Amino acid sequence: MTPSPEQLIHAELRELREQVMGVHGSMVATSDGFMVANDIPDLEPTRIAALVATTLGLARQATQVTGRGRFSESLTRGSDGYLAVFAAGDRAVVAVLGSNELNVGMLHYQIRDLTKRIAYHLERSAQSRRLIQPPEGF
Repeated sequence: MTPSPEQLIHAELRELREQVMGVHGSMVATSDGFMVANDIPDLEPTRIAALVATTLGLARQATQVTGRGRFSESLTRGSDGYLAVFAAGDRAVVAVLGSNELNVGMLHYQIRDLTKRIAYHLERSAQSRRLIQPPEGF
């Protein structure tokens, strides 16, 4: 049986945690705040999805208004670690929670290809849903 796009995304998130020192967890949400997949062991991912989508929206506006082009990423550091938000295509966002020991350089290295793969999986998922929906008026 072929894994679903959501299963593939979840596997990508687990792999990120294994490959980058200091990654506590990560998630993928739609740009309007709906959870797609998460690898966050001890927090409420649904609430985080909504907040991350808001972060994405504000960051997109800020880059546009300031003439910085299309939004790519936002990195926030708190006293206990990091929250990194990355665009994954036009309709999704990847959020990474990291400890103070997060290897930010390795995260940036890994995330470029990861966001491309996630955008691909999401597009594949959207295409399959369009194929199985009944025709309009049916």
